[in-house]
Formats: sequence, structure tokens, C-alpha cells
Amino acid sequence: MFVLAHVSDPHLAPLPRARWTELAGKRAAGFINWHRKRHLIHRAEVLARVVADIAASAPDHIAVTGDLVNISLEREYAPAAAWLQSLGTPE
Repeated sequence: MFVLAHVSDPHLAPLPRARWTELAGKRAAGFINWHRKRHLIHRAEVLARVVADIAASAPDHIAVTGDLVNISLEREYAPAAAWLQSLGTPE
């Protein structure tokens, strides 16, 4: 049997500080939504418990789909890459 764990839309927290110049267009709406309610939903400690549960079940593969970051700030990418690497190798 092949066991697959699936994580969708982790929206990794916390959102880094954004400069006003970075909030043009759709990013502004995402920034406002994060501070109004999304920060209550996408909590780092909850995601850490989900990942720990996945690791404990030792799946054959882990699929991550959807949004890893919140408003696509450049400073969100390195933590997102590190988080993916913490799940295991791409293989």
C-alpha cells in the first residue's frame, strides 16, 4: 500500500513586515485580510502539530499544494523553502 499525506494551503506564518511600497495591487488586500482574520486561522503552532502528526505516521510521500506564502513578499520565500526542506527530500 502507498501512503500519501497531503497538506494544502499552509500560508506560512508569521507574515513579515511589509513596506508600504510592497503593498501595491492585490498584495494590499492580502495584507489587510491577514491582519483582520487570516492570522487567526493560519497559525504556525497548529501547522507544526499537523506536520508532527504526519511525520509520526511515516507516509511514503508528502504532497504540498496551494499557497505556501501569504502575499508573495520576497522575504516569505526563504522560510517557505526551509519549511519544505524540513518535510523531507523532494524524492
